[in-house]
Amino acid sequence: MTGNQLLPGTPDPDEASNLPAARSGPGAMAGFEAPPPPLPEPGVQWGRYMAALQRYKWLIIAVTVLGTAASVLATRFLHPEYTATATIYIEPKPDDGGPIRAEGLLQSYAWTELLTTGVVLDSVALKQMLFVSPNEPKDSAAFRGFGLADSFYTGEYLLRIGRTGENWTLFTGSKRPLESGAAGDSIGRKVGFRWKPEPRALGRDREIRFSVVTPRDASIALAAQLTSNMAQDGNFLRLALTGNDPRRLSRSLNAVIEQFVSVAADLKRRKLAILTETLEEQVQYAAEQLRDAEGQLESYRVRTITLPNESAPIAAGLEVTQSTVLTKYFQQKMDLDQIQQDRKALEDVLTRSTAGGLAMDAFQTIPAARNATDMNRALTELSTAEAELRALRYRYTDEHRPVRDLQDRINTLRTQTIPAYANALIQQLRAQESALQGQIGTQSRELQSIPTRTITEQRYFREMESAKALFLMLQTRYEEAKLALASAIPDVKVLDPAIAPTRPSSNSAPRIILMGFLASLALAGALAILLDQLDKRFRYPDQVTRELGLSILGAIPAIRKLRLGNQDPDEASQAVEAFRTIRLNLVHSYGAGPIRLTISSPGPGEGKSLVCSNLALSFAEAGYKTLLVDGDIRRGELHRMFNVDRRPGLLDYLAGAAQVEEILRPTSHGGLTMLPCGTRRHHGPEMLGSGRMSELMAQLKSRFNVVIVDSPPLGAGIDPFVLGTATGHIVLVLRSGETDRQMAEEKLKLIDRLPIRLLGAILNDIDTSATAYKYYSYVYGYAAEEEPSRLTAGT
Repeated sequence: MTGNQLLPGTPDPDEASNLPAARSGPGAMAGFEAPPPPLPEPGVQWGRYMAALQRYKWLIIAVTVLGTAASVLATRFLHPEYTATATIYIEPKPDDGGPIRAEGLLQSYAWTELLTTGVVLDSVALKQMLFVSPNEPKDSAAFRGFGLADSFYTGEYLLRIGRTGENWTLFTGSKRPLESGAAGDSIGRKVGFRWKPEPRALGRDREIRFSVVTPRDASIALAAQLTSNMAQDGNFLRLALTGNDPRRLSRSLNAVIEQFVSVAADLKRRKLAILTETLEEQVQYAAEQLRDAEGQLESYRVRTITLPNESAPIAAGLEVTQSTVLTKYFQQKMDLDQIQQDRKALEDVLTRSTAGGLAMDAFQTIPAARNATDMNRALTELSTAEAELRALRYRYTDEHRPVRDLQDRINTLRTQTIPAYANALIQQLRAQESALQGQIGTQSRELQSIPTRTITEQRYFREMESAKALFLMLQTRYEEAKLALASAIPDVKVLDPAIAPTRPSSNSAPRIILMGFLASLALAGALAILLDQLDKRFRYPDQVTRELGLSILGAIPAIRKLRLGNQDPDEASQAVEAFRTIRLNLVHSYGAGPIRLTISSPGPGEGKSLVCSNLALSFAEAGYKTLLVDGDIRRGELHRMFNVDRRPGLLDYLAGAAQVEEILRPTSHGGLTMLPCGTRRHHGPEMLGSGRMSELMAQLKSRFNVVIVDSPPLGAGIDPFVLGTATGHIVLVLRSGETDRQMAEEKLKLIDRLPIRLLGAILNDIDTSATAYKYYSYVYGYAAEEEPSRLTAGT
């Protein structure tokens, strides 16, 4: 490892002595700290995914190549797509000015709906024979004049023409023969075809594959290929038709726009015709209503023409006049009041005359008395007589006969003649009063009925005016509709007809190849990640720290051999540095006192013996007095590595057949002593847990600084657990790509129940070039090399 780039869970060599043990059993030594808290759950493990992709790179390459090749093969069955375009101009809504014309047929958004209706597309499907589709465009000439009967069968068909071209056979899509015939005969009569192609159009020795659908299905397919675009309140409808045959596309699209224009023009004509007919009926109805209203008003006026009304003629030169009926009525009211006043005045005068004398002047103040001829003559005669009497009295006395005669005449006028005339006038006034009262009552009743008659007349007049306005309006609209129908202008017309495209609008082959490449690459990546998730072997450092809860003491890189059997010097230096790191971590994580530990692995073939021997050499080179014990009493081979005798050894000592000095073997490496496994015995595992084993460990602790015990795998039996209990410490060796994680987890549960301190794990045979282990490698070029001394160099 370089600098301070440490993976999570790997102790720093400079601070390892302050770190607690990764795992410890119930019998761990006093003074050891409690195990660390569990690590938090990681997020997205991008590093692990990248490592999985790198590990399965050849699988990813193979799947990607196969997927891309399959997409390339699929493009051979695809045909390029062409797009034919056309533009239709739609008349805008007419303004108020200009000639009379009909309003627009449809709103802007409704034109596109009309385009996809069956009245347009079904007709195109029939005219262009879109219900029959040959598999090859070159066979289109053979289907000229193809038609369908009222009853027909849809499906896939095969027409096989003989080698000489003189006969043919029609098959279904499943190659079931339907009928046969000679060239020039009708084909497909049994299935409802009206098809009689020319012999030269059929050719010879060939097969024509085609499919037949209903015209409605063909129009639905045409609608799926047809796209339209029209802006809101716009006047241009742009159409595009997509397909594989450019000529057929242009023909079909031109047929669509021609049928569309024809249908639109027909709809407008029908709309105007229906509107004209409807308006004509409405005009006739309105005319009848107007005639009825006029007749009712005329009849009412005839019935009431002799009755008083509020209207009065206006005299020439007068601006305002009053109704004749009202003037006469109020004049009679005034006359009646005058007559009543005159009558009452006459009665009052007569009453006063009986009480005291007749005052002739009182009669002169009454208009009726002045207007009465007899009364006025009698009053005049009285005045003349009184004047004569006064004149005579100036000359004669009252006894004079002319005076007396004149006095008698005056008395007669005062007491008889004038009162008689007054009573007669009073009776006449009463008669006039009674007559006027009767006339006023009659006229009052007639005047009270005038508003009712006026309102009724006005109602009839309004009905007539309303009917007249409705008639005039409908008459105007009817005339406009007739003009619009006579000069009907279609709302739509073809602006740009469709032309057969010469270049494909979209070539899906590159897109399909790219999609196939990306899909196969994604599938390969997903497959690699899935295989990685299903892999039960140890692959990544976080599987040790997070899943097993172990601290990583170090990682040993894989060392490749060159062609001549030698090792790469740089890789060898990497391994040396790895063991130095492991040694440093063990020294600081072990604590005070001599180091005693057992090294094991979950299963065989994981390199624990190699780790034990190299780690012991590393301690010996560091100046520690080191003892390497081969505790694998079943298959131990450490004696072969150091070229020493296997017997007597550990089991011989435990059996009492040898002493300590006899089983210790010096090696060629200074500071390193070897203790072989000894003579193999059937009850060897029981001997490892005996008292002599404890005594041996006590002696070895006093004689060596480091005691490293190589034990069998954890899955081999109780040997590693017994040896771990004897040393009190154990270190696991995990080999990348070999160690079974589930097995290691189960064995660690057994260690937790024993008085064994689990110091951590050593990762073996890692690939430092992989993403997951890039921080476990060391900088190349910084290997510790032996430099020759001055004396040697001078020599």
